[in-house]
Formats: sequence, structure tokens, C-alpha cells
Amino acid sequence: MSVTAACRHLDRTLSELAAEYGRLEVVREPREVTPDEYDRLHERASVLDGCGGAGAWLYDPDGRVLLVDGEEGWEEPGAPRRPGDDYRECAERAVRERTGIDPQLADVRHVHVRYCHDWTDRDPIPQPFVVFTGTATGDPGPEATWHADPPGELLYELLRESV
Repeated sequence: MSVTAACRHLDRTLSELAAEYGRLEVVREPREVTPDEYDRLHERASVLDGCGGAGAWLYDPDGRVLLVDGEEGWEEPGAPRRPGDDYRECAERAVRERTGIDPQLADVRHVHVRYCHDWTDRDPIPQPFVVFTGTATGDPGPEATWHADPPGELLYELLRESV
């Protein structure tokens, strides 16, 4: 898949989500990656007709948000898309796998688009990550915690609005 095709996939994804959920907030972020990681993303985009993933901001009856302890800070439970996944299925699977909790997804909160580039000056590859909102209950697995207040290290600043 060419970078142009990945951009078309992003445009198609945003159009389909807007048609289903209404107006979308799109957060764009450049992200520098190594040439090897760029190649992996390019290959993944070819296999999946685009790349990216999905996750969810989930709230319990007390209004706490469910976050998982990731490598770069606390984040919403999420995962990359797999072949055959739509973004909603991806988010539901990710929550179950990362927390052991079954989510009830309601709406799209925002689409976080990372434009991955490397030092070789190749065109950036857009990588959409669709963030849903919803509810859930239960005791999460060991890497996840319900939060009433934002923890110190967050993967991205917008996540602070979830708490």
C-alpha cells in the first residue's frame, strides 16, 4: 500500500465514522519513528488496507475512568486493528484482552491520528486510533485501574480530559 492509499484509508475512515457518529474531533500528531518501524507500519498498512487501532474511555457508575499502565504512561485500553476488525470490534476486543472487562461502547470521543515519519524524508503514514466512550463495571486485571483523578504520566495530554 502506498502512503497515498493510507491517506485515502484515513479519509474513508473519518467519513464513515462521521456518517455513523456525527461530528468528530480529530487530533493530529506527528511522530518520529525509526526507519525499521516505518517499514513495519508500511507493511501493516498494506496487509490491513490501512493501519491504526482503537480503544475506549470507559467509566464506572462512580464516574471513574479505566486506564491501563502502558510503556509510555497511563492510557486507555486499546490495541492495533487485526485483519477483519472494524474499529468498534477492535476497541471491544482490546478492552476485554487488556482489562478482563466487557465494555458497553456508546460513541466516538475522538480520532487520534499519528503521522508517522522517519529521518529519510519519506511521506508520513497516517495511523488513526479511534477512541470510543462507554461504560463498564468490574475489577480489572493487574495492569488496569479505575481512576477518579488523573495519574501523573499520561500517554497524551488530551487523556487528562477523561478524568
